[in-house]
Amino acid sequence: MTPALVCPSCGDPVAEGDEFCETCGTRLHAPPPEEGTCPKCGARADQADPDGYCGRCGYRLARPNDHVEVEAGTMALVTDKGLRHHRNEDAGVLRAGTGFSVLVVCDGVSTTANPDQASEAAAGAFADLVEASLSGHDPSPEDAAAALVEAVAAAQKAVLGVPQEEPGGYPQAPSSTLAAAVIIGEEMVTTNVGDSRAYWIDATDAGGSRQLSKDDSMAEAAIAAGESPETAYARRDAHTITHWLGADAPEATPRTQASLAAGPGFLLVCSDGLWNYYESPESLRELILAGSAGVNGETTLETARRLVEAAIAAGGHDNITVALTALGPQAAPVPAPAPAPEEAPAPKEAPAPEVPPGEAPAPEEAPAPKGIPAPSGKETLPGEAAVEAPPETPAGVTAEAAAVQPIPEPSEPSTDPRPQPSETETKE
Repeated sequence: MTPALVCPSCGDPVAEGDEFCETCGTRLHAPPPEEGTCPKCGARADQADPDGYCGRCGYRLARPNDHVEVEAGTMALVTDKGLRHHRNEDAGVLRAGTGFSVLVVCDGVSTTANPDQASEAAAGAFADLVEASLSGHDPSPEDAAAALVEAVAAAQKAVLGVPQEEPGGYPQAPSSTLAAAVIIGEEMVTTNVGDSRAYWIDATDAGGSRQLSKDDSMAEAAIAAGESPETAYARRDAHTITHWLGADAPEATPRTQASLAAGPGFLLVCSDGLWNYYESPESLRELILAGSAGVNGETTLETARRLVEAAIAAGGHDNITVALTALGPQAAPVPAPAPAPEEAPAPKEAPAPEVPPGEAPAPEEAPAPKGIPAPSGKETLPGEAAVEAPPETPAGVTAEAAAVQPIPEPSEPSTDPRPQPSETETKE
């Protein structure tokens, strides 16, 4: 035997063609992992425990909705679990009908039971109703506004159907936030519940970009009561949400808003996993146009993917979902801002996890989900402390393109006081 390599286990010389070390028996050339097996030890996926860890070596297995990408014409959706959460609790749906398009993003409240199932159910039910209401005729913006109100009710009903208890999960009822938009011609009709958002990004006018939705949050409530935005958003409970979808959600009439897409630009619907790092319309515009999106440069999907990657690079404290579509002619070069030094926004404290009202803040352990910008990333409900949710049974994110349905899984009430498990690759 001609020594060419050494055994990684005992260090004795081995030949390049040897399958096993003759000294200690270690397998030298493990075959690539097959789909559905543990990438570390090769065990079958059905040997995984309920929390998604390999039953043989303890490695955390990827879930189908950890990262999902969907493209439908000029629309694209990308969702990712980020760096801190053990699963993706966001969900998104794209639908393209005759004369209209629908983009939906939902963010499950991580400090409630089965938040991933809540967001998935809400997004699917919402999109189903809007599509059914606007199909078969020439819909108007007024038709779209009426359909959005009915769709919010359908999403609420769907969340109520999610299992109220989760083994090893939180006791609060499943909850989710929602943001959605319907496009008819150059008209954009939007609605939201909680703090998932919709933005218009103007490709030609630097001052034309704006946030189309209004957060249901303690900060916005304080501003409505007369506080300055600076003071309101400096509050510890600024990101605690005041409305959400779920069994314990306060009743409220959904807001809808119709806007005109004047000129080329982009309609963006996203969870707070993105806007926690790029909150202003101006910062989002700079980020989107940095890749000459839609202008003989990136595809919409590539741009959406880059937004998600930017949020991960900035900290990735929360799940991130981006639904994006290009509107108006995108042929001429869009003046992108002068390149600034490549510097991802300093990972600001991740918003604290969500928690339904009536709960006492829990000790800060693992990064909290959405809510208060603390080293976490989820919302919080009134009177609760943000925390991250414990490992739960995986639930797929769904996004649908055109008339196609599923894609493998945003957020709702915030502040849940339960300590959440930290993200580790190997389960103790």
